[in-house]
Amino acid sequence: MKTITNMPMNNKVLEIWKQFEQNRHKGMVKRLYSSDSTINVYCIYQYPEECYGIALSFPKTICFNIKPYSNLSELKVELYEDSSFENSWLLCVTITDKDKKSIFSYLCENIIQTILKESSIKSAVTSFANTLIKWKNLFEKTHSTGLSKEEQQGLYGELCLLQKFLSDSKNSLYTIVNYYVGTNKSLRDFQGKNWAVEVKTTSTNNPQLLLINGERQLDDSMIDNLFLFHCSVEVSKSSGETLPERVKEIKDMLSSDLAALSLFNAKLFEAGYLDTQEGQYSEHHYKLRKETFYHVTNDFPRIRENELRSGVGNVHYGITISDCEPYVVSEASVTNTTINHD
Repeated sequence: MKTITNMPMNNKVLEIWKQFEQNRHKGMVKRLYSSDSTINVYCIYQYPEECYGIALSFPKTICFNIKPYSNLSELKVELYEDSSFENSWLLCVTITDKDKKSIFSYLCENIIQTILKESSIKSAVTSFANTLIKWKNLFEKTHSTGLSKEEQQGLYGELCLLQKFLSDSKNSLYTIVNYYVGTNKSLRDFQGKNWAVEVKTTSTNNPQLLLINGERQLDDSMIDNLFLFHCSVEVSKSSGETLPERVKEIKDMLSSDLAALSLFNAKLFEAGYLDTQEGQYSEHHYKLRKETFYHVTNDFPRIRENELRSGVGNVHYGITISDCEPYVVSEASVTNTTINHD
């Protein structure tokens, strides 16, 4: 395995792979992602097989069971002797499907950023192992039956807000897409430095109640500003806009920024939305009835973590929309406090 070290340190994974493609060194090559960390994580590439991936180096004193990852359909997980360090393993995860290379690069980018924040190499290995299980589930979705009706509706509402932010923001397109974290099961759907926005999408079947998932979802104790975006839609089989049409609109907006477009594709993949299955989503049409922003503060109707009795957790509850009316704020107020404030 050949190691290459002369690299601009702010390169992203996809850019590093492109450099590997141009150099065409036979066999497996690796390139250190960052020299500022004691955790050695690499971008890797194998030619002429054209395998793309990342790798983590760690001491052999840390046990890692590779068997659970031996039968992944899209990914290959392998453990090698790391010739760069004494008594060390090199844990490699690669993909050979070039059509998914761009999406995979941003999944890799996300895990690298997570790994580099870990306080020890042992915790970095654990984080990597947990992520491999998540990736296994993500890539298995390529063979699934697609999103449920509820998941489609929820994704549609999130994309409505993403499109608003893309239209209103002074930040780069990539930055705005990066704020969208709902697809990786984060606590809220959009997250910035000191703000967050949670999206709730309802249809006319039950428009008066918003379901809250957990005691922390509307808890603003750790951030400066928390907002709730309620997207009310009417669902029909013929009138309105489909989920694939909304996706296409956003992709058109991002077409001038390939990095942002690739990141958005990765977000859709994390959500379980695949272009190959979009025909399944043409049955449901959404017509926007009302879009409302609420500032979650003071006596906003909610349950906060510090209000729970000892032993109580994982609370799911509903709030009535009419009781939220005193906290309505304008869209401009939200954008100025969130995406245009960071």
